[in-house]
Amino acid sequence: MGKEVKYTVTIIEEDRVQNIVLNKFKKQRILIGRSTNNDIVLNSLLVSPYHGFFELVDNKVRIVDNNSVNGLFVNNTKVIETYLQDGDAIKIDNPANPLAMGVIMIVTLGENLDEWQQYDLNSVKVTKIGRDPKSNIVLNHVSVPLNIANIYKKDDKYVLAPADTSNNILINGNLLGGAITLKDRDVILIADAKLIYVHDRILYQMYDKGVGVDAVDIVKTVSVKGKKRDISYHVNLAIKPGEFVALVGGSGAGKSTFMNCISGVSKPTSGHVYVNGNDLFKNYSVLKKIIGYVPQDDIVFKDLTLYDMLKYSANLRMSDDASLEEKKQRIKEVLEIVELTTKKDVMIRNLSGGQRKRASIAVELLADPKLFFLDEPTSGLDPGTERSLMHILKKMAASGKTIILVTHNTLNLHLCDKICFFGEGGKLCFAGSPKDTLEFFGVNDFVDIYNLLSDDVNYWYNKYNASGYFETVVVRKSSDSITKKGKNNRSFMNQFITLSKRYAKTIINDKQMLLLLLFQSPFIAYMFALVAPEDMFEGYETTKMMLFAMTIAAIWLGTLNSIQVICKERAILKREYMADLKLSAYFASKLFIQIILCFIQSVLFIFVFMYFFGFVPNEGIITSWPLEMTLCFFLITVCSTCLGLFLSAISKNSSNAVMLAPITLIPQLVLNGSFLPLDGVLEKLSVFVLDRWAIQLFGISCDLNSLPNEIQKLQPSYVREVEDYFLFTKTHFMNDVKIIIIMGIVILLACYFLLRKQLNDRR
Repeated sequence: MGKEVKYTVTIIEEDRVQNIVLNKFKKQRILIGRSTNNDIVLNSLLVSPYHGFFELVDNKVRIVDNNSVNGLFVNNTKVIETYLQDGDAIKIDNPANPLAMGVIMIVTLGENLDEWQQYDLNSVKVTKIGRDPKSNIVLNHVSVPLNIANIYKKDDKYVLAPADTSNNILINGNLLGGAITLKDRDVILIADAKLIYVHDRILYQMYDKGVGVDAVDIVKTVSVKGKKRDISYHVNLAIKPGEFVALVGGSGAGKSTFMNCISGVSKPTSGHVYVNGNDLFKNYSVLKKIIGYVPQDDIVFKDLTLYDMLKYSANLRMSDDASLEEKKQRIKEVLEIVELTTKKDVMIRNLSGGQRKRASIAVELLADPKLFFLDEPTSGLDPGTERSLMHILKKMAASGKTIILVTHNTLNLHLCDKICFFGEGGKLCFAGSPKDTLEFFGVNDFVDIYNLLSDDVNYWYNKYNASGYFETVVVRKSSDSITKKGKNNRSFMNQFITLSKRYAKTIINDKQMLLLLLFQSPFIAYMFALVAPEDMFEGYETTKMMLFAMTIAAIWLGTLNSIQVICKERAILKREYMADLKLSAYFASKLFIQIILCFIQSVLFIFVFMYFFGFVPNEGIITSWPLEMTLCFFLITVCSTCLGLFLSAISKNSSNAVMLAPITLIPQLVLNGSFLPLDGVLEKLSVFVLDRWAIQLFGISCDLNSLPNEIQKLQPSYVREVEDYFLFTKTHFMNDVKIIIIMGIVILLACYFLLRKQLNDRR
C-alpha cells in the first residue's frame, strides 16, 4: 500500500505540550477522551469521557467525533468526521471565543526536525519573525524573507501583521491578508514552521513538511484531426507525503500528460488536483512555491559553468533579501545533494547527459521545494548513470520530499515506493508498491507488463478498478480562501540585473558565436566598401542602390542577432516563469544586451565602411554624417532585433526560426517603394515594411534628392522631379525616426503579449 506515513499529533493543553506518534499504537483506532481508558487522555473539562478517536485506514488518518458534548473543530470548522491533512488544527474549544481550558491538537505528516520552542511576547514591544538571525523568532528556511511578519500589542490584544509583500503566511488554514488580532490557540504556518499562539506566548517548531497529492477523476481531452481524444482517462491517484513515485507506460500512454496535470503545467479538461487538500489550480500562486519541476529538456544554459548557472538561478529563485553568503551556502548544499561538487567549475556543455540532468535538478532544489516532478529524467542515460540518478532521487524522498517522475526504464523501479502503470489512452492500470505491481500482473519482470498492457489495456484497467488494490481517493478540501490570484512581488530590478548578466555571460562564453556577432558587421561593411562605385555620394542611382544595400544589411544583422534568443531557451523560460520570473524583466534584459550589441555593430559598420571607402559626406541633416548614419543604422538594427524576437517567439525551435529569416527579408526587398512602383494595396502594405522607412532615413541623411542622376550628368539642364521619400527636412527625418521607433515598440509589445499568452496557456 506504499510507504507508511508517520502521523504525529502535537497536543497543547494548558501549559503542557506533548508529541504523540499515532503509528506507535499499532492499532487502527486510537481513542481520545478524559477517561483513563482512552489511548490519549486529555484532562480538560471540555473533553468528554470518550470524546472521539483517530483512525488509521489505508495509510490515511481521520478523526471521528463520538457524540461528544463540545464537539471537534478542524481549522475552526465543526466536523463529525473528516480525513486530516498536514498542518490541520483540531480544537476542543469555542473557536470564536477561546476558553482557558481549551485543547488544540496539530497534525504533522513527516518527521519533526526540532523540539517545540517557546517565546514570551511580553519580552519586547514588537516580536519580529523571519530568516534574519537577529529576529526574535528565527525561521531558517531559504523561502522565508528576513522579516516576514511582526507581532505587537494593541488594546491588550496581540496582532499579527505581514511585514513582507510575498506574504506566504497561513493562519488557521487561510492566507493572512493583512493585520489580524490573534486568538488563543491560533495556528500559523510559515514555510517549514508551525507557530501557535497560546496565552501571550508563541510555541513554534521547524518540521519536515509532508506534501501529498490527490488526483480526482483527471481527464485530459485533445483534438486530433478534428476528433476528440482522451489522453488521460478518469485517473484517480493518491500520492502520500515523502513517497517516491514512478509513472510508467509505453509511448502515448499519457504519463507526461498526467504529470503535467498534477504539477500545474497543464490544466485537466475535467477533474481536480489537491495538494495537501488545497485545490492546485485555484491556489497555484501560493502552492507553486513548494513545487519543483524538471522537464524533459535541460533547464540549464550550456554556455555557463555549473556554478554560474546556479549562482544566477539562486538570484532568481531565492528570496530577494537573501544574502550572498546564504546563496553560496545553498548552492554548496544542492551540489552535494546531486553529487556534482567536483564539477562546479565545468562548462555545462562539457557535462555528460546524466550530469546535465542532475544540474537541472540542482537548479530546482535551490528553492527547497517539497514536491518534485521530473519528466523522463533517465531518458538516454546508460544503466549505471540511471541507477546513480535514481538513488539520488530515492535519498531526496527519504529526506521528506515527494518525488514523482515519468520514465520508460524499468531497471530501477524497485527503488520506488509506488509504481503507476498507464496504458493506451491514458488509462491507469495499476498503482501500488513494486512487490504488489508484480503480483497484480503475475510477472517476475516489470518489462513484461508493457506487453500485457499492449495486448489488452481495457482488461487490466477494469481488473485494477475492481480489485482490492484500487484506492479510492478521499480528499478533505481545505479552505479555498488561500488565494485564487497572486501578484508577483519579486523585484523587477534584481531580476533584470541577474538576467542581463546571465545573458551577457552566455554570449561571452560562446566564443564562436561572439566572434560571428562582432565580425560579421565589419566584414559586410568591408565588402560594401570594395564594391561601392567611385561616384557614390555623387550620383543619385549608385548612392540610392548602396544605401538600400546598407538598410538590408542593418535589418539582416538585427534580425539574425535575436531570432534564436527565445526559442532556444523556451524550456528554461517556461520553468522560470512558473517560478515567479517577471516576463517584463526577461524582455528588458534581452533588449538591453541586444541594444549594446547593435550599437557596437553599427559603429563598426559605419567606421569600417568610411575607412576603406574613403570619401563620405561631412554633414547630415541633424549632425555630422558619420554620427548621424551610425545612429540611423543603430535604430534600424534595434527595430530589426525586435522583429527577430517576435519571430523567435512564434517559432517552436531554432531551425524553424532561422528558416523564417529569409522569408521576412522578401517584403523588405520588394515593398520598400524605392525601386518598384507601388500603388493600391501594395502601397498601403508598404507602410508596415521597415525598409521603406529605413531607406528614407538614409536617403534624407545623404540628401539624395540633391544628387544628379545619369541623365543630369549628361544633360545638366534636365530638371529631375524630387522624390517625396527623400525630402531634405528635419521634420521629414524626425517623422521617419518616430515611425521606426513606434514600429519597434509595437513589434516588441506584440512579442511580449504573444509570449505571455503562450506561457499562461495550460491547455
